[in-house]
Amino acid sequence: MKRVAYCGKSFLTTDGAADALLQLAVALPACNSSEFLELPALTDDGHTMLVQLVVGPTSEFLSVPEKTRAKDPDTADAIAYLRERTRVLNTRAEPAYAYAEADAGTLSNNGWDDLYGI
Repeated sequence: MKRVAYCGKSFLTTDGAADALLQLAVALPACNSSEFLELPALTDDGHTMLVQLVVGPTSEFLSVPEKTRAKDPDTADAIAYLRERTRVLNTRAEPAYAYAEADAGTLSNNGWDDLYGI
């Protein structure tokens, strides 16, 4: 388990969820984007709760290991979502280029006069 500190508060969640959250936080500035997230975490008495976060380009997190006897919350869906968002943000889209094709008989030397009636 890891304790994640954010905005003066902290919460305890699984190693995988904490790591995936930090990886997403690293990817967000490149896209100048923010995300609303919900992560399963543990209360001080070991019960599962849902933490809501708004994470953006300037978000700062601290994650430290912490031992606990409490059962890990189920974070599999949250981890999958965080990893997918990180993958999407880290995937650079290739630009698409359009090329005009014209009949050789309809264009003058510069290619535009006949096409546009100039």
